[in-house]
Amino acid sequence: MSVPTANPVTSSETVQEQPARYATFRRRFRAFVVDLAVIAAVLLFVVISTDVAEDVPGYGRFAWLLLFSAFFLYEPLFVWWRGATVGHARNHLTVVADRTGRSPGLVRAFARYIIKGTLGLPCFVLMAFTRRHQALHDILTKTTVQVVPGVALESYDYHLERTEDELMVLPSRTRRALVMTAYLVALFLGYGVLVNLIDPRGCLPDNSCTDETRALAEAITFVYVAASLLTIVGAWRGLLLGARRSRLPQSDSIVA
Repeated sequence: MSVPTANPVTSSETVQEQPARYATFRRRFRAFVVDLAVIAAVLLFVVISTDVAEDVPGYGRFAWLLLFSAFFLYEPLFVWWRGATVGHARNHLTVVADRTGRSPGLVRAFARYIIKGTLGLPCFVLMAFTRRHQALHDILTKTTVQVVPGVALESYDYHLERTEDELMVLPSRTRRALVMTAYLVALFLGYGVLVNLIDPRGCLPDNSCTDETRALAEAITFVYVAASLLTIVGAWRGLLLGARRSRLPQSDSIVA
């Protein structure tokens, strides 16, 4: 299977004049589905070939290496090498490092993948608040996911950089930090109360709870993590009650 290129050749004039277009969650999710299909195909190949080649010396080690590569090396290596996995490329996306404007280095690409794989879907909540539509793993590794320059897309299929902050005044960092801390403490206390309500006997730590209790606890934990991430971003962007940003009066704004 040929992998489509993530960087089609375009004239330098076109690339320079076109503003950066950032990926929507929907397009990134489609890329994830394609990558999941690639990994599933590798897994299916290993399962089928193991039955056929079980007597071949060394095939077991090869199969484990193939699985390890699919689950842990596929995305980091492709992002480092091409700036895109198969899923990214199929959806005309590329991962760009802020410092270089090119594909991130191998260490950065691997760190990005580990953060995303560990925290999961809550990472993407931050896309709704960040200026360049970055998920948490993008922010921490100083990368963005952009539409490949020169690819024609409808305006609803990508995002431009948010510019509304240019006319907004944020509260002081100290105020935002204090408000954020207060919200996070409240969330933590609420999380503890809910966990105690569903697990009064304390069966979660030793895994002796019923499947229903564990599933409910995992759902509550997921909501708590997502709410905490939203709180951090919301506080820093001045969206929380107690530390809200305010719009500059029109007369005070600088008119070019």
